[in-house]
Amino acid sequence: MSTKIIQITDLHLNKSKDVVSNGVNTHESANKVIESIRINEKDNDCLILSGDLSNDYSIESYNYLMQLLKDFEAPIYLMSGNHDSPSHLKALTNNKNIFLKNFQCFNNWGVFMFNTKKENSPNGLLKKEELVYFDEVLLNTLYEYIIVFLHHHPVPIGSASMDSMIIENAELLTDRIMKYDKIKAVSWGHIHNEFNLNMGSAKLFSTPSTCYQAKEKSKNFIIDPEALPGYRRIFLNDDGSCDTEVIRVS
Repeated sequence: MSTKIIQITDLHLNKSKDVVSNGVNTHESANKVIESIRINEKDNDCLILSGDLSNDYSIESYNYLMQLLKDFEAPIYLMSGNHDSPSHLKALTNNKNIFLKNFQCFNNWGVFMFNTKKENSPNGLLKKEELVYFDEVLLNTLYEYIIVFLHHHPVPIGSASMDSMIIENAELLTDRIMKYDKIKAVSWGHIHNEFNLNMGSAKLFSTPSTCYQAKEKSKNFIIDPEALPGYRRIFLNDDGSCDTEVIRVS
């Protein structure tokens, strides 16, 4: 038996549906990706939206998000990115299947979702109170395996512009990854492309944006016009293995 998670990230929705950013209408692109998920991923156990859901903090952008997600019945977990309004995100949890929380368990897996947003900064930051909670989860024997979700990246990706916006105190997570074998996977958004790395017992990976994509390992933030938007499909297996793949949407 396995748990199926769909990760969506970096929608960058705006006050107007007509906004084109880096050559992409972000609303239309997000709509195509989410519609593809609705049609092709009917058996998912939850959706995790890992930040930068909005681009401009506007109420309208979050209203559009709710319209895009209205046909999903599975639980939906929202995470904050550097472009998000935490207060607007919290207001969305009035919907029956929308949640804003740090932790959820599925079978013998614990799913920990950090809020890496640092106020008034594009950088990421791990908060002390969340790390305390994370340690409690790591020590709890009810959860044999752990997957971590973040918005910002916890390791350098070789892109100078994006690595300047890494989680500032990322060693507080990477030290724990090396210490605890039960951490099996770590996934994030933010960097607008796909990245993979093994660390300790964990697979580390990023998920592409639903809109424009960035060229890998570029000094500046350069758009890759050939790279398609997408989402990530993740299977958490009872034996502690994690199977995952990125699905691109034309």
